[in-house]
Amino acid sequence: MRNYLFISTFLFAFFIPAISFSQDSNADDPYSDYSYLWEDTKKKKKKDRKKKEEPTQTPVVENPAGDSTSIGEPEYRIGLDSIPQDNVDVVEDAAEYTPPADSIVEEEVAEEEFVEEEPKEKWSDREIEPVSDFRAGMGSGGSGSFTGGVTYTQIGSNAYVGVVLSPEFRIGKVGVGLSVPILYGLDDQKVRTEIFKGGVGPLRLVRYVRYGAQKTDPVYVKVGELGGTMIGFGGLINNYSNTTSYEKRKVGLHYDLNIMKGLIGIEGLYSDFDPASLNLFAIRPYSRPLIWTTIPVVRTFEIGTTFIKDKDQTVRNGETYTYTKDGVGAFGIDMGVVVLSIPFIQIDLFANYSKLNIKDVAWPPLSTSGDPGYQFMDKAGSGISAGTNFRFHFIADILSTDIRIERLNYTDNYLPQFFDAIYELNKDAKIGSLIDAKKISGTYGSLTGHILQTVQLGGSLLIPDNITDETPATVRVSADVERLADKFSMHASYIKGDLTDLGDAFTFDSRSLAKVRFIYHMNKFLATGVDYYYYWEQRENGEYKATKYVMPYFGVSIQF
Repeated sequence: MRNYLFISTFLFAFFIPAISFSQDSNADDPYSDYSYLWEDTKKKKKKDRKKKEEPTQTPVVENPAGDSTSIGEPEYRIGLDSIPQDNVDVVEDAAEYTPPADSIVEEEVAEEEFVEEEPKEKWSDREIEPVSDFRAGMGSGGSGSFTGGVTYTQIGSNAYVGVVLSPEFRIGKVGVGLSVPILYGLDDQKVRTEIFKGGVGPLRLVRYVRYGAQKTDPVYVKVGELGGTMIGFGGLINNYSNTTSYEKRKVGLHYDLNIMKGLIGIEGLYSDFDPASLNLFAIRPYSRPLIWTTIPVVRTFEIGTTFIKDKDQTVRNGETYTYTKDGVGAFGIDMGVVVLSIPFIQIDLFANYSKLNIKDVAWPPLSTSGDPGYQFMDKAGSGISAGTNFRFHFIADILSTDIRIERLNYTDNYLPQFFDAIYELNKDAKIGSLIDAKKISGTYGSLTGHILQTVQLGGSLLIPDNITDETPATVRVSADVERLADKFSMHASYIKGDLTDLGDAFTFDSRSLAKVRFIYHMNKFLATGVDYYYYWEQRENGEYKATKYVMPYFGVSIQF
């Protein structure tokens, strides 16, 4: 019985004041205890955050004695007579006073009217992961080198001695390469100045000036000697070189500008800044329209359009090209996507469609121009291709390989990857080969790899299903060895086009272009070696003849 009285007293003392307070404070909102079911939690969080930032308003209560009892900073005063009498028995101290519920609701509504919406994230402010594919290259080590020494060579029937300086510097994203030959003729006793005649003159001493890395940095620009150049996915321009002569080096432009965090870009080239002519010009705007998404494969999709024109009428030994007088034009559309990209493996897929147009070409070819039926006419052809590139990159740059396989199909009067390393050897001969080119299918394959950034080997083969005079093949090989065993370095490249018999792939003739530099490092500073060049050059009488440079030298070779 005693326990029953105790429990009854406790319940009466606890619940009666609580019920009384609840009825007073929630008279206008009988469901306030369940308001969380419909309350906007986001606005509530913003409201609470705003309340925390505002200074706290603490009431100052006047006591019966007439003085003021301050709790915190006196922002406003409330007299005891203003406190609802129903709450006097509940509020024992002014600090525990809670304003009526209806006033709180009005204050909340007023605050909600001034709540600022959080600004939406702009697309340009987002962190977007860049896209990198096989066209970015596999990189190279070192920050520069300096090679120079005394040399002896024979050009034509004249012998020369002199000094050749070849410094190369890389500082951050900027790279500069020079080639300065100073040759003195033993027969005519004069300094050889042919390198400065025609074209861009003394600027030929600059091999290149480069900023950034293509497909890696948002801005890539290279001015000078162009080699191994590809536009888009290589349907029209692949392994292009603007320089085929050791002395008559051209100064061209290759660029790739990527803006809006990869959403759009533009790349292209101009083969030669010789002011006498409009030379090979190419431009390719492209876009990755879905790069802003987070879907791994879809965001890498790229599509581009290529426009090419060549109206080369540069005077060379009193002659100009015939077929480029009215211009050689080309148009292409390509697209690609990275289907797999993990630390060690990357796989890309790509496709090309392209069209070649040539005007006023001789039919039959110029070699039979004495035929009464000889006339000029227009020719056009098109081709499509699709392929994949597989890149394997082993940890810490121990081993990297690139394997590209592409299937080709093209119509009459078309040759794939038309603007390549031998295009500048003899444009008339290259364009003339389109006249008899027949509809054919074929395969293009390439392999490039390096080991420890010291040995890099590469090669490619464009081979039709049926090799003929009308459907020739093209072969290319390259090798770069940097201080192997700390003693040997070699830099070599070779290409041969219009190949009708694979057995003649390495026979030097008018379709061949070869460059070799071999260096033996005697110590960290001294070296001896030989440079070898083989190419075909137009002579003063307009004929093309083989030109060979064999230049042994002894001098300085420093890697830094």
